[in-house]
Amino acid sequence: MIFSNKHIVRFLSVVLFVLFFSYNAMATYDGKREWRAIWIATVNNIDWPSSPTLSSEQQQKELIQLLDLYKGLNFNAVVLQVRPAADAFYKPGLEPWSIYLTGDQKKAPEPFYDPLAFAIQEAHKRGMELHAWLNPYRVSQNVDNLKDISPDHIYRKKPYLFVKHGRRLYFDPAYPETREFLTKVIKDLVTRYDLDGVHFDDYFYPNNDFSDESSFAIHNRGYKREDKMAWRRENVDMVVKMLRDTIKSVKPFVKFGISPYAVWRNKAEDPRGSDTRSFGYTNYDHLHADILKWMEAGWMDYILPQLYFNIGYPAADFKVLAEWWRDYSAGTPVYGGLGTYKLDPASKVDAWRSAEEIRRQAEMLRGISAYQGVCYFSAKDMKRNTLGINKILSSLYPNPSIASPLKGFETTPPDSPSVAQIVNKEGKNFFSWSGDPLPEGDAPLMDCNSERAYYYLIYKFKKGSNPDFEDGSAIVALTGETSLVLSQDSEFDYYISALDRLFNESKAIKFRKK
Repeated sequence: MIFSNKHIVRFLSVVLFVLFFSYNAMATYDGKREWRAIWIATVNNIDWPSSPTLSSEQQQKELIQLLDLYKGLNFNAVVLQVRPAADAFYKPGLEPWSIYLTGDQKKAPEPFYDPLAFAIQEAHKRGMELHAWLNPYRVSQNVDNLKDISPDHIYRKKPYLFVKHGRRLYFDPAYPETREFLTKVIKDLVTRYDLDGVHFDDYFYPNNDFSDESSFAIHNRGYKREDKMAWRRENVDMVVKMLRDTIKSVKPFVKFGISPYAVWRNKAEDPRGSDTRSFGYTNYDHLHADILKWMEAGWMDYILPQLYFNIGYPAADFKVLAEWWRDYSAGTPVYGGLGTYKLDPASKVDAWRSAEEIRRQAEMLRGISAYQGVCYFSAKDMKRNTLGINKILSSLYPNPSIASPLKGFETTPPDSPSVAQIVNKEGKNFFSWSGDPLPEGDAPLMDCNSERAYYYLIYKFKKGSNPDFEDGSAIVALTGETSLVLSQDSEFDYYISALDRLFNESKAIKFRKK
């Protein structure tokens, strides 16, 4: 039989449609796979540490308390702000210590420890990913305090790369040196630390009134003045592409994600825009971040829009925005950013006077294809248990879960544990198994393609039943350790599987009593 080009194109279109539908069907919530993350903000000591005057021991204790809280709520990821203002919550490489860590960019934690290495180790113990959250261009929150910037800071060496905007100081994205420096910062971070992801939020250009006449005169690349907004967008495009390429060249398994403001553009400004009225502040026209282009180009492993509006909000309805990101994600996996910080018993908006709004939003996203999980802003809301939010989260997440696989990553699972046993000692049931210990601190990272076990998933099933390892309600523990103390019900059998750092899962084996 001879096929025409028309028939071949039609056949390929059907195949691509089936593949796309299958991918999105897998991405919907199934009770077992869901990314559940929390933003831990360090800028202005919003979430951690509570003060820059704390000792190292106090800082560590606070962080452990936060991680234990989110682990208890069955979260599986933290997004930790490690570079809030061109500074470092990690052993300095190219930038100084953060003032939000020690109060002085020239001062290390006392006694010395590496906060990021500590956070990674503690998160991984609990079976939680750690994504390093960086602000690309922000340098100082208060220009009156520039005298306190470290003598080693790039601002001291190349002040022409920086622009004052209001009370803040920013890198000027137009300079090639800015892009090159930021790329070096990311490469250094990814090389030295056992990160699961690199995460940027929505702070690109601060707004249209950015004073970049000098850089435009030198580096306009042929753009005319009337095309300056397009020039700014290209400046940001270049750094996003450079960062992705750099990350993947160092460690291909590290995820790169961006969390933009909820509105790309309004429909009144662009037929592709959302049916919203966010005039005066959008990604495309004011922050100069063409998220739509980045998704279509495949530059991000995930997109995490900040959907910080209530369901039914007239100018920017949560449902309208959630569906827009589904429709325009171009196959980029989507997580939803939910704003628990809006919860307030005195809010002028009825919806935010009850944590039920968060439940409705999370459940709505579970029913929208392309969404693979959520991230909450911010950590202190659960610490305070604002409006009983923890009860809502406990009902949403009664069992641990693993993150859904993202496109383009290794899918080979690790080997199963070879031994899994239960030993009763002094009335406690010790579950232990063979496995690989996690790297200590900032120890050299093993390649995830080595099929190395990173985490472990424990299930329980009624004795005599046929185990269904796709049943999320059967999961009792997700951990990075190789032993746990668990309560044991004699009417159940227990099984364990191994997961690599990307949550690829091995076959499960049964625990035996010793």
